[in-house]
Amino acid sequence: MDRKHLNYCFIGMLAVALAACDSPETPTEQTTEAVMPITIMAIPPSIKMEHEEIHAALIEATHAPGEVGVAARELAEVLHPHFVREEEIALPPLGLLAPLASSAPVSDAVRSEALAMTDALRVELPKMLEEHGRIRAAVEKLHAAARAEQAVRQEQLADQLALHAQTEEEVLYPAAILVGDILRARVQRP
Repeated sequence: MDRKHLNYCFIGMLAVALAACDSPETPTEQTTEAVMPITIMAIPPSIKMEHEEIHAALIEATHAPGEVGVAARELAEVLHPHFVREEEIALPPLGLLAPLASSAPVSDAVRSEALAMTDALRVELPKMLEEHGRIRAAVEKLHAAARAEQAVRQEQLADQLALHAQTEEEVLYPAAILVGDILRARVQRP
């Protein structure tokens, strides 16, 4: 699935989740079967895989000779702590999008954990976007070095990272914050 279709899927899931949030029925009112609550929250596998692919490609690029290697090492220095923090607070709540869209119940423990993450993301978002500015500058440096040295794979990596950051800003971070809003709204329902 390409990036454009992935973004449409996320937007569609958010729309369904928000509609479900406004629905007066609870999952137990919709069916007579007992529905087990979601007890585990994890980064969606597609996003986890993308992070792992970027990380592996960047490690490879840091071993490249010349300015490409230098630029890749500088990028890795800026990117690594950012990726770690994303995987701590921004990406795990996205694993609840599909369950929330289907009105699946979420355990109190997962709800608390997700709310802590989304609240932290809301507070840290300006800092994370500032980090994206530094990452973007490092990506541009890698792109220029790769183009000058005709390092096609590293140039493609730079393009992939630029698109990845844009997707985070436009889709993933807002979606994670909305997960928290939906969870909070469901708790506040009578």
